Amino acid sequence: MNALAFALTYAIPAACAALGAGLIGTAALNAAGRNPEKIKEYQGLMILAVAFVDALAIIAIVVAIIGPTILGQQ
Repeated sequence: MNALAFALTYAIPAACAALGAGLIGTAALNAAGRNPEKIKEYQGLMILAVAFVDALAIIAIVVAIIGPTILGQQ
């Protein structure tokens, strides 16, 4: 049961982070297609946004590892 809880605690936010990164990439490519002169600006904003989304996945794995220890379940 603990293994399932660990897997879900990380898998769900990781899947959402992957979906978010895909949506960010799609939006950046659409914006670059409409206004190609600002592609460097869009690239910087996209990298920053993906970094924030991936930070959520990293926080989720930390919570999955530390959470049971704090709650006294391990």
